[in-house]
Amino acid sequence: MVQKWEKFISKNPLKNILNKIIIDISNNNLDEYYIKKLSWYENYYRIRKWNIRIVFIKEENVNKIVAVDTRWNIYRWLK
Repeated sequence: MVQKWEKFISKNPLKNILNKIIIDISNNNLDEYYIKKLSWYENYYRIRKWNIRIVFIKEENVNKIVAVDTRWNIYRWLK
């Protein structure tokens, strides 16, 4: 089953850059990114790339992508 955020990436002209970020999140290779903790959710973090936000859950050794969308729409996914 294809996630909504996967459809968003496939239609986006920056899909190569976004796919690299997704792979880095999956491999827990987050040193080169500025990561911000979302204050109203526990273990939720985001990475910003231009006007696109990537929200993920950071656990002990597994990171799970929750949403990828523009800054105007991203927080609707988290409600």
